[in-house]
Order: sequence, then C-alpha cells, then structure tokens
Amino acid sequence: KQELAEEAEQDESIHGGGDQSSSLLDAILGLFVGTAHAQETWTDTVTFTLPPDASAEIKLVMAEGDVAEYAWVAEGGRINFDLHAHGGGQSIDYDRGRGASSGEGSIDAPFAGEHGWFWRNRDDADVTVTLQLRGEYSALKQIN
Repeated sequence: KQELAEEAEQDESIHGGGDQSSSLLDAILGLFVGTAHAQETWTDTVTFTLPPDASAEIKLVMAEGDVAEYAWVAEGGRINFDLHAHGGGQSIDYDRGRGASSGEGSIDAPFAGEHGWFWRNRDDADVTVTLQLRGEYSALKQIN
C-alpha cells in the first residue's frame, strides 16, 4: 500500500493534481464536435447556368420566424442579384449586388411568404450559379 501511495504521489508531482485525463478528453471531444458542426451538410444545392442577359429566381417558402442559411457562387463571370421577400401583402429587400461572384448569410423571415433571389447575367459569357441551402423552409421553388 505504501508503495502505491508513493507512486501516486510521484505521478501527482509529475502530472499535477486533479483528473486531467477527463479535461483532455473533453478538449478532444470538443474539437471533434466543433469540427462536425463546421462541416454540417447543406440540405439543398441548386445549380443553373444563365446565358448573357438571362435571369432566374429561386424562392424559399418560409413561415414567420424561420431561419435559413445560404452560400452561393457564380462561376464564369459576375452577376447581379436581388435578395428579397414578399407575402401576405408585405415585402422586404434583404440585399442587392451588381457584378458579384459570391454571397453568404442567413435569412430571418419577418413574415410568412417567399424569400429568395433574382439573378441576372449582365456579362458577355455564360455564368453558372451554385446555391447551397439549409435551415427552416417548407419548399424550394426555381423560377426560370
């Protein structure tokens, strides 16, 4: 018993007191959980190509209070966009851009309705847009 007590005392002086194995384990698990959260998959991905001067609309059907996250990228050129919503006699403009090549953020629906994008290709070449989505919405509509 005395030998075990001496070993325990030596271990404590070398490694410190307390249960460090559980704090190390907590740190490792926290790293994995954080990484998994950062790599959450997108629920929907929509890709379409717009010839010069063509346009497209993508709408999310959302209830009041719903939140959806998005990320989009335009390849082959730049694009104009208008992120807006309408429904129940209400409307809102979230964001607009000219000559953009990407965008990301979230939509916090202040009212029920269709929330989404209108894109127009003002370049001289085809532009391919890829939109990734996740969050709270009941339907995804593509209007070309």
